[in-house]
Amino acid sequence: MKKLYGLPTMVTLLAALVGAIVYRFSIYDGNSAFVWRVPLDLKIYWLAGGEVAQGADLYDNAYIGDLPFTYPPFSGTLFKWLSPLADDPLILLWQGGTALALFTVIMLVLRERGLKLSPAIWLLGILLLCCTPANEPVHGTLFFGQINIFLMLLVALDILPRKRALPGIGIGLAAGMKLTPAYMGLVLLFQKRWWQAIIAILTFAVTVAIGFVTIPDAANFWTDAIFNSSRVGEHTNPGAQSIRSVMVRAWGIDGGLLWLVAVVVVFILTCLALRTAMKHRNNSAALALAGISSCLVSPFSWYHHWVWTVPLAVVVLVSVNQALGKRMTGFLGAQFSGLISVLAMCAVTMPFISAAVWLSAASRSLNHWDLQPWGMLAFTGAGVLYIAFYAVWGFIPGTQPAEETTAPGNPQQLAQPSVAQPAAAATAARRARSLSTESTTRGGHSQATHTISDETAEMPAVGPETRAFPASQDITDIPDTPAYGRHSRPED
Repeated sequence: MKKLYGLPTMVTLLAALVGAIVYRFSIYDGNSAFVWRVPLDLKIYWLAGGEVAQGADLYDNAYIGDLPFTYPPFSGTLFKWLSPLADDPLILLWQGGTALALFTVIMLVLRERGLKLSPAIWLLGILLLCCTPANEPVHGTLFFGQINIFLMLLVALDILPRKRALPGIGIGLAAGMKLTPAYMGLVLLFQKRWWQAIIAILTFAVTVAIGFVTIPDAANFWTDAIFNSSRVGEHTNPGAQSIRSVMVRAWGIDGGLLWLVAVVVVFILTCLALRTAMKHRNNSAALALAGISSCLVSPFSWYHHWVWTVPLAVVVLVSVNQALGKRMTGFLGAQFSGLISVLAMCAVTMPFISAAVWLSAASRSLNHWDLQPWGMLAFTGAGVLYIAFYAVWGFIPGTQPAEETTAPGNPQQLAQPSVAQPAAAATAARRARSLSTESTTRGGHSQATHTISDETAEMPAVGPETRAFPASQDITDIPDTPAYGRHSRPED
């Protein structure tokens, strides 16, 4: 098992960061997720679920203002179970579930990176969770009551566990609820989990069938709404953060050949990044980078869809810590490794920082820079840079993992004795290694023994930050709606 170096320093810094985040939110006078109300998108889910419960159409009218229901029919079927809930239990269940789902993803990443889930690691995971409101996609997800983190958890359960992973069902369900997660099936292909990829497709097909059975106007979505990205939002809105939306705002290019070329380039870079991740057995990096890529290549993505930056941050934290900790000696060296790993995590997530925590560095502020289009490119551009860096990093000499080779009948013990190991056990381990070395000598010829190097993928520390709340969704007080009367349906 791996260990984190300088854990006391890491915990102290993260605790201080949590305190700073709480303070910044306490003095922030803008829109905040930490207000007791039913968030806008959650209200739409609730209203849509009420329509499904009553057997009404799902896609015939808007629900609040001009905002329609934009998800596949299967989502409406699931949201039916929200409709009986009053406001207070609805908020508790959804927002509390969102926090729990995000914490689970963080712990899955820490475990997949080879860390034993000791009490100290659980504390680290809790502190990391408490830091996530400083991430604008997470804050936006909480502000609007979005479903993004639940979908990320379903995908993570397919990709991250080394044992007892979902056999493609998670990705299939997530795609049935919101089409974009289907892109994450690409990770299954690079993992060479062919049957799981087929199961994901079959699961998605089942969700489509369920939608047709339970939603009267399901055909409307699959024949019309699915092709109309403007139903989700306008590309001119600074909260839209796909490649297409940024190209519209920065250069006035709306789709066409140039957009397709950009999508192909990002897709190729993503495949190369996934190749690197598989070589280093880093499923967490594969999850994070493929998730970011799905936001980039999608015809339309809101900033709060970018919750994949959270597992990316945890990967950077662990990877930098491992890379430095193995090279720094002594107590001070370990604490220095802990310090730098936290700073590296903060630097990599800086382009996605919440406006409540640092307004001047937030994407919504960068959109108003005089120096454009660079300000409006910071958020989306960081995602492209991280994918490209990891793709190229896999080709740099000296970064390749050592191949595992062991003498026949002589499996190597990879774990090193810990500092706390009793002296007698450490001595026995040294003798065992000595005997292992002797047993690899045949006829005076020494056979080299190799160990598996730990994955220490380092991500670049670049850039600025996050973005703005969608103008079409800038509603602070959501109007009360009687029963399920979300839409003023014209009388026939």
